[in-house]
Amino acid sequence: MSDKRKAALKKRRIFLSLCAVVLVLAIAVLTLSVSAIVKAFKKSNDTQSKPKSSSQTERTESVKEKLPEMVKRGEYTLNADYSRLILVNAENPLPSDYNYGWNLTKIDEKYHNGQLDRIDAGIWPYMRAMVEAAWQDGVDLKVWSPYRSYETQKMLFENRVRKENGDEAKAATAVARPGTSEHNTGLCADFNMASSQFEGTEMFRWLCDNAEDYGFILRYPKDRIDITGVMYESWHWRFVGINTAKEINKLNLTLEEYIKLKGLEPQAGLYDNATP
Repeated sequence: MSDKRKAALKKRRIFLSLCAVVLVLAIAVLTLSVSAIVKAFKKSNDTQSKPKSSSQTERTESVKEKLPEMVKRGEYTLNADYSRLILVNAENPLPSDYNYGWNLTKIDEKYHNGQLDRIDAGIWPYMRAMVEAAWQDGVDLKVWSPYRSYETQKMLFENRVRKENGDEAKAATAVARPGTSEHNTGLCADFNMASSQFEGTEMFRWLCDNAEDYGFILRYPKDRIDITGVMYESWHWRFVGINTAKEINKLNLTLEEYIKLKGLEPQAGLYDNATP
Protein backbone atom coordinates (compact mmCIF):
# COMPACT_ATOMS: atom_id res chain seq x y z
CA MET A 1 0.00 0.00 0.00
CA SER A 2 1.36 3.31 -0.99
CA ASP A 3 2.05 6.07 1.49
CA LYS A 4 -0.58 8.21 -0.20
CA ARG A 5 -3.28 5.60 0.34
CA LYS A 6 -2.21 5.07 3.96
CA ALA A 7 -2.56 8.78 4.62
CA ALA A 8 -6.06 8.84 3.08
CA LEU A 9 -7.20 5.92 5.26
CA LYS A 10 -5.83 7.62 8.37
CA LYS A 11 -7.72 10.84 7.60
CA ARG A 12 -10.86 8.82 7.02
CA ARG A 13 -10.53 7.06 10.41
CA ILE A 14 -10.01 10.44 12.15
CA PHE A 15 -13.09 11.89 10.42
CA LEU A 16 -15.26 8.91 11.38
CA SER A 17 -14.02 9.12 14.96
CA LEU A 18 -14.90 12.82 15.12
CA CYS A 19 -18.35 12.09 13.69
CA ALA A 20 -18.89 9.39 16.31
CA VAL A 21 -17.88 11.78 19.10
CA VAL A 22 -20.20 14.51 17.79
CA LEU A 23 -23.05 12.01 17.51
CA VAL A 24 -22.51 10.80 21.08
CA LEU A 25 -22.47 14.39 22.35
CA ALA A 26 -25.63 15.23 20.40
CA ILE A 27 -27.42 12.17 21.83
CA ALA A 28 -26.30 13.14 25.35
CA VAL A 29 -27.52 16.73 24.96
CA LEU A 30 -30.86 15.55 23.54
CA THR A 31 -31.28 13.06 26.38
CA LEU A 32 -30.63 15.75 29.01
CA SER A 33 -33.05 18.17 27.32
CA VAL A 34 -35.82 15.59 27.14
CA SER A 35 -35.24 14.66 30.79
CA ALA A 36 -35.42 18.31 31.85
CA ILE A 37 -38.67 18.83 29.92
CA VAL A 38 -40.23 15.70 31.46
CA LYS A 39 -39.24 16.82 34.99
CA ALA A 40 -40.62 20.33 34.43
CA PHE A 41 -43.91 18.96 33.12
CA LYS A 42 -44.24 16.57 36.04
CA LYS A 43 -43.51 19.36 38.54
CA SER A 44 -46.16 21.54 36.91
CA ASN A 45 -48.76 18.79 37.19
CA ASP A 46 -47.77 18.11 40.80
CA THR A 47 -48.14 21.79 41.65
CA GLN A 48 -51.60 21.99 40.09
CA SER A 49 -52.84 18.83 41.80
CA LYS A 50 -51.17 19.54 45.14
CA PRO A 51 -53.57 20.82 47.82
CA LYS A 52 -53.16 24.49 48.74
CA SER A 53 -51.03 25.20 51.76
CA SER A 54 -52.69 26.77 54.80
CA SER A 55 -51.14 30.13 53.94
CA GLN A 56 -52.51 29.95 50.40
CA THR A 57 -55.94 29.04 51.73
CA GLU A 58 -55.82 31.91 54.20
CA ARG A 59 -54.94 34.35 51.43
CA THR A 60 -57.82 33.05 49.31
CA GLU A 61 -60.25 33.29 52.21
CA SER A 62 -58.99 36.81 52.97
CA VAL A 63 -59.84 37.90 49.43
CA LYS A 64 -63.28 36.33 49.76
CA GLU A 65 -63.90 38.18 53.03
CA LYS A 66 -63.33 41.52 51.33
CA LEU A 67 -66.06 40.89 48.78
CA PRO A 68 -69.41 42.35 49.89
CA GLU A 69 -72.40 40.08 50.24
CA MET A 70 -74.91 41.25 47.66
CA VAL A 71 -78.57 40.22 48.04
CA LYS A 72 -81.60 40.64 45.81
CA ARG A 73 -84.62 42.46 47.20
CA GLY A 74 -87.22 42.66 44.47
CA GLU A 75 -85.63 44.52 41.57
CA TYR A 76 -82.86 45.91 43.78
CA THR A 77 -79.43 44.46 44.57
CA LEU A 78 -78.31 45.55 48.04
CA ASN A 79 -75.07 45.19 49.97
CA ALA A 80 -75.91 43.13 53.06
CA ASP A 81 -72.61 44.10 54.70
CA TYR A 82 -73.19 47.84 54.46
CA SER A 83 -74.02 49.28 57.88
CA ARG A 84 -74.40 52.55 59.78
CA LEU A 85 -73.93 52.17 63.53
CA ILE A 86 -73.69 55.78 64.69
CA LEU A 87 -75.25 56.04 68.15
CA VAL A 88 -77.04 59.30 68.89
CA ASN A 89 -78.91 59.68 72.17
CA ALA A 90 -78.96 61.78 75.33
CA GLU A 91 -75.56 60.41 76.40
CA ASN A 92 -74.07 60.68 72.90
CA PRO A 93 -75.18 63.98 71.36
CA LEU A 94 -73.92 65.05 67.96
CA PRO A 95 -70.77 67.23 68.04
CA SER A 96 -71.42 70.95 68.38
CA ASP A 97 -69.87 71.48 64.93
CA TYR A 98 -71.86 68.69 63.26
CA ASN A 99 -72.82 69.58 59.70
CA TYR A 100 -76.56 68.89 59.64
CA GLY A 101 -77.92 67.82 56.30
CA TRP A 102 -74.56 67.05 54.66
CA ASN A 103 -75.57 63.55 53.58
CA LEU A 104 -79.13 63.85 52.31
CA THR A 105 -81.17 62.98 49.25
CA LYS A 106 -84.75 63.91 48.44
CA ILE A 107 -87.52 61.34 48.81
CA ASP A 108 -89.94 61.23 45.88
CA GLU A 109 -93.41 62.31 47.00
CA LYS A 110 -94.97 58.92 46.21
CA TYR A 111 -92.97 57.35 49.06
CA HIS A 112 -93.95 59.71 51.90
CA ASN A 113 -97.11 61.05 53.50
CA GLY A 114 -95.63 63.85 55.62
CA GLN A 115 -94.08 67.25 55.09
CA LEU A 116 -90.46 66.11 55.59
CA ASP A 117 -88.87 64.53 52.53
CA ARG A 118 -85.12 64.05 53.00
CA ILE A 119 -83.12 61.02 54.10
CA ASP A 120 -79.51 59.81 54.28
CA ALA A 121 -78.38 59.10 50.71
CA GLY A 122 -76.63 55.85 51.65
CA ILE A 123 -79.66 54.23 53.26
CA TRP A 124 -82.32 55.46 50.84
CA PRO A 125 -81.93 52.51 48.40
CA TYR A 126 -82.69 50.16 51.31
CA MET A 127 -85.68 52.18 52.54
CA ARG A 128 -87.09 52.53 49.02
CA ALA A 129 -86.76 48.79 48.40
CA MET A 130 -88.52 48.12 51.72
CA VAL A 131 -91.42 50.46 51.01
CA GLU A 132 -91.92 49.01 47.54
CA ALA A 133 -91.80 45.46 48.93
CA ALA A 134 -94.56 46.38 51.39
CA TRP A 135 -96.63 47.75 48.51
CA GLN A 136 -96.16 44.49 46.63
CA ASP A 137 -97.64 42.74 49.67
CA GLY A 138 -100.61 45.10 49.68
CA VAL A 139 -99.38 47.15 52.67
CA ASP A 140 -99.52 50.94 52.33
CA LEU A 141 -96.21 51.72 54.05
CA LYS A 142 -95.15 55.37 53.75
CA VAL A 143 -92.30 57.47 55.14
CA TRP A 144 -93.80 60.06 57.47
CA SER A 145 -90.90 61.73 59.31
CA PRO A 146 -87.32 61.04 58.14
CA TYR A 147 -84.51 63.61 58.55
CA ARG A 148 -85.11 66.61 60.79
CA SER A 149 -82.93 69.70 61.00
CA TYR A 150 -81.68 71.03 64.32
CA GLU A 151 -84.24 73.83 64.12
CA THR A 152 -87.13 71.44 63.46
CA GLN A 153 -86.08 69.21 66.35
CA LYS A 154 -85.76 72.25 68.62
CA MET A 155 -89.29 73.35 67.76
CA LEU A 156 -90.71 69.87 68.40
CA PHE A 157 -88.89 69.58 71.72
CA GLU A 158 -90.04 72.99 72.93
CA ASN A 159 -93.62 72.13 72.00
CA ARG A 160 -93.35 68.93 74.04
CA VAL A 161 -91.89 70.79 77.01
CA ARG A 162 -94.92 73.10 77.02
CA LYS A 163 -97.19 70.06 76.85
CA GLU A 164 -95.37 68.63 79.89
CA ASN A 165 -95.77 71.90 81.80
CA GLY A 166 -92.10 72.78 81.56
CA ASP A 167 -90.75 69.36 82.57
CA GLU A 168 -87.83 68.98 80.14
CA ALA A 169 -86.71 65.62 81.47
CA LYS A 170 -90.14 64.11 80.91
CA ALA A 171 -90.41 65.80 77.52
CA ALA A 172 -87.07 64.27 76.47
CA THR A 173 -88.45 60.74 76.85
CA ALA A 174 -90.95 61.50 74.08
CA VAL A 175 -89.11 64.01 71.91
CA ALA A 176 -85.31 64.09 71.88
CA ARG A 177 -83.49 67.30 72.57
CA PRO A 178 -82.04 68.86 69.40
CA GLY A 179 -78.68 67.27 68.62
CA THR A 180 -79.58 64.02 70.40
CA SER A 181 -82.14 62.69 67.93
CA GLU A 182 -81.49 60.03 65.31
CA HIS A 183 -83.68 62.10 63.01
CA ASN A 184 -80.88 64.69 62.95
CA THR A 185 -78.66 62.15 61.14
CA GLY A 186 -81.18 60.98 58.53
CA LEU A 187 -80.59 57.34 59.48
CA CYS A 188 -84.13 56.60 60.62
CA ALA A 189 -87.76 57.35 59.86
CA ASP A 190 -91.17 57.31 61.44
CA PHE A 191 -93.61 55.46 59.21
CA ASN A 192 -97.18 56.52 58.42
CA MET A 193 -97.81 58.25 61.78
CA ALA A 194 -96.30 59.02 65.17
CA SER A 195 -99.06 57.48 67.23
CA SER A 196 -99.56 54.54 69.57
CA GLN A 197 -102.24 53.41 67.10
CA PHE A 198 -99.49 52.41 64.67
CA GLU A 199 -98.82 49.25 66.70
CA GLY A 200 -102.21 47.90 65.64
CA THR A 201 -101.70 48.46 61.92
CA GLU A 202 -100.75 46.09 59.14
CA MET A 203 -97.79 48.40 58.44
CA PHE A 204 -96.33 47.69 61.88
CA ARG A 205 -96.87 43.96 61.56
CA TRP A 206 -95.21 43.96 58.15
CA LEU A 207 -92.19 45.84 59.47
CA CYS A 208 -91.81 43.42 62.37
CA ASP A 209 -91.73 40.53 59.90
CA ASN A 210 -89.62 42.08 57.13
CA ALA A 211 -87.71 45.21 58.15
CA GLU A 212 -84.49 43.38 59.04
CA ASP A 213 -84.27 42.08 55.46
CA TYR A 214 -83.70 45.71 54.44
CA GLY A 215 -81.43 46.68 57.34
CA PHE A 216 -83.94 48.26 59.75
CA ILE A 217 -84.67 47.59 63.42
CA LEU A 218 -87.36 48.76 65.83
CA ARG A 219 -85.23 51.33 67.60
CA TYR A 220 -87.17 51.87 70.83
CA PRO A 221 -88.74 48.59 72.00
CA LYS A 222 -91.45 48.47 74.64
CA ASP A 223 -89.37 46.51 77.16
CA ARG A 224 -86.10 48.49 76.84
CA ILE A 225 -87.11 52.00 77.85
CA ASP A 226 -84.65 51.87 80.76
CA ILE A 227 -81.81 51.25 78.26
CA THR A 228 -82.77 53.55 75.39
CA GLY A 229 -84.14 56.33 77.60
CA VAL A 230 -86.94 56.81 75.08
CA MET A 231 -90.56 55.75 75.32
CA TYR A 232 -91.81 52.88 73.17
CA GLU A 233 -92.19 54.02 69.55
CA SER A 234 -93.66 51.37 67.28
CA TRP A 235 -93.44 53.77 64.33
CA HIS A 236 -89.71 54.60 64.61
CA TRP A 237 -87.34 52.34 62.64
CA ARG A 238 -83.60 52.78 62.28
CA PHE A 239 -81.22 51.59 59.55
CA VAL A 240 -78.21 49.64 60.82
CA GLY A 241 -77.54 47.29 57.89
CA ILE A 242 -79.04 44.00 56.74
CA ASN A 243 -76.62 41.58 58.38
CA THR A 244 -76.35 43.78 61.46
CA ALA A 245 -80.13 44.06 61.83
CA LYS A 246 -80.48 40.28 61.67
CA GLU A 247 -77.78 39.85 64.31
CA ILE A 248 -79.27 42.49 66.62
CA ASN A 249 -82.71 40.87 66.40
CA LYS A 250 -81.30 37.39 66.90
CA LEU A 251 -79.52 38.55 70.05
CA ASN A 252 -82.59 40.55 71.12
CA LEU A 253 -80.55 43.71 71.74
CA THR A 254 -81.03 47.44 71.42
CA LEU A 255 -78.52 49.46 69.44
CA GLU A 256 -76.99 50.68 72.70
CA GLU A 257 -76.45 47.10 73.90
CA TYR A 258 -75.10 45.94 70.54
CA ILE A 259 -72.51 48.70 70.32
CA LYS A 260 -71.38 47.97 73.86
CA LEU A 261 -71.21 44.22 73.14
CA LYS A 262 -69.05 44.81 70.06
CA GLY A 263 -66.80 47.32 71.82
CA LEU A 264 -67.51 49.98 69.21
CA GLU A 265 -67.09 53.73 69.52
CA PRO A 266 -70.62 55.21 69.59
CA GLN A 267 -69.94 57.80 66.90
CA ALA A 268 -67.05 56.29 64.97
CA GLY A 269 -67.31 57.09 61.26
CA LEU A 270 -69.86 59.84 61.82
CA TYR A 271 -69.27 61.24 58.35
CA ASP A 272 -68.62 57.88 56.68
CA ASN A 273 -71.41 57.58 54.15
CA ALA A 274 -69.94 55.66 51.22
CA THR A 275 -72.93 54.66 49.11
CA PRO A 276 -72.85 50.85 48.68
